[in-house]
Amino acid sequence: MRRRTFLATAGGAGLAATAGCLGGVSSVLGGGGNTVLGKPDDQTVRSANLPYPAYGQKLPDVTLPAATTDHSVSVGGLDTAVVMTFFYSHCNTVCPFLISSMRKVQTNAIEAGYGDDVTFLPVTFDPKRDDAARLEEYAEMMNVDLDAGNWHFLRPDDHDHAKEVVQETYGVTFEKTSETESSKYMYNHLGLLLLANANGYVERAYTGNDPVGDRVWSDLETVLQA
Repeated sequence: MRRRTFLATAGGAGLAATAGCLGGVSSVLGGGGNTVLGKPDDQTVRSANLPYPAYGQKLPDVTLPAATTDHSVSVGGLDTAVVMTFFYSHCNTVCPFLISSMRKVQTNAIEAGYGDDVTFLPVTFDPKRDDAARLEEYAEMMNVDLDAGNWHFLRPDDHDHAKEVVQETYGVTFEKTSETESSKYMYNHLGLLLLANANGYVERAYTGNDPVGDRVWSDLETVLQA
């Protein structure tokens, strides 16, 4: 089985569809012979015309601290399939849906013997509130198995770093619903979940209400069995 690759650290290191967490186009054109899955059925927008990585495109290579460990994760250094999303733990709309879908896929992968062949990377864009203690609490709340070693909450250093990685590099726009700096603020953002193969190419980009756990698992299982 493939093993995940990590980089050790000293201290742990144009809007698509948005709205209190709304989605948009569910799948796109792309491919180029780098994917296992065929082109998605709903071919309404080409991958190159979307702000985020989509079917047949390479995941951007970023390195981010894994909040609940003393390591950083290099997306480009992984040799496993990847399931990735962008979230914040105080969200009460699409984020719990995204994380619970990922958790269901994690459970299925472990039970099917693929635990070492896939890495789960939820990236927070609210590092101010989503510190290690909060994310450990959130993992327990969402029934995530951190002990499996294949799930890593990635946490940019600060708000500006989150903008650079999540919005500028991955094309996932997020905006505070208020200018207040109180702990009560929320975000409008795109709900996006990415599935990439072990070579780093996106097999599916799910948005909105699309990333139901069973569908993601079915697609991932096909990729892993290829």
